[in-house]
Formats: sequence, C-alpha cells, structure tokens
Amino acid sequence: MRIASMIILALMWVPASVRGQATASAESFGVSVSTVTVNQKTPSAVLPADGGTTQDQAGAVTVANLVTAQDVFAIVSGSSDDASDAVSNATLGSVSILGGLITADGVVAVATSTLGNSNADGSSLANLVVNGVELEDPAPNTRVDLAGVGYVVLNEQIPTDGGLTVNMIHVVLQQPTLTGLRTTGDIVVGSASSSVN
Repeated sequence: MRIASMIILALMWVPASVRGQATASAESFGVSVSTVTVNQKTPSAVLPADGGTTQDQAGAVTVANLVTAQDVFAIVSGSSDDASDAVSNATLGSVSILGGLITADGVVAVATSTLGNSNADGSSLANLVVNGVELEDPAPNTRVDLAGVGYVVLNEQIPTDGGLTVNMIHVVLQQPTLTGLRTTGDIVVGSASSSVN
C-alpha cells in the first residue's frame, strides 16, 4: 500500500520546468460604450505577454451624450514567471453618465491576481449619486433600476478563469418591446481585469 502511494505521488509531481510558467494577463480601461451607433473604449491598457507595465491616460473623455469623465488613467503591470502576478487599475476624476443620471467625483477600479487568488481591494466610488440618491460604498454587484433606461450594476465583480473583472459602474441600456425588454447597449466606467493561470 505504501509503495502504491509513493508511485501515485511520483506520477502526480511534475517539475516546474516541465509544467511551464504561469501566465499573467491584465486589462484596464476608463470608459467603454457599446451601442448600435457607438463603439468606443478609452483610455485602455493591456499587459504585454512577457509582462511589464503599460499605461494610457486622457485628460477628458466624452462619448456622444452618454458619458463625460475627467482625468482618466489606465495602468496594468505583471510578470509571467514562477511568482506570477497581475495588477490592473483604472482611475477617473469626476464622471457624469446619461446627462447626470449617474455622477461620481472619483472612480477607482482595482483587480489583483496571483496564482489561486484574486481580489478587488482598493476599488471605490466617491460621492456616487444615482437617480438623485447618494450611495456610499455599494456592496459588490449592487443593482439599481433606471426607469426608462435600463439598470446599473455598481461595484460589479465577475470571477473569471484564474482571475477577476471589476466594473465600478456598468449601465445596461434597455428598450421595451412587445415581448419584454431588449438590451440595446452597455456603458462601463472604471474597469479592471486580472488573472494568473
């Protein structure tokens, strides 16, 4: 019995050089709008395959009459080696969505991953107001209906394969039809994704 256990353990153990290194990935962006007439994501940063740091920024972002944002910054960093990690960060100053239906004085999205662990520590929304109501530190995946528009998910946290996607403000645009509601677009403000596999 003991010999059989040792054989099984020996078969399960594979040197790191044979297994290959873990792979880190990360992406962040300030504003993304996807509708029938608009498809824009800016500024954005994607982690290079060999690791390192990438960043992009914009002093002001305006997308049609849907979103305005100030001081927008996206940065990612990470490494693909025996101690792989990935960190993704998007920060924005003042934000106005849908003509002031949603406003915030500051948005920070953070996603951090190491092998087997991911978190959104450091993510925040400052002075967030939705439909005229101030919301302080919304819990992950807080949904608020927007009459005649659709709904918004605040502090959206979506587990992914080996990682996490954080969307601080995710508006789903909907229109009524004879059979229910039809999704017509998405607005995402402050997004960070990271994973290590």
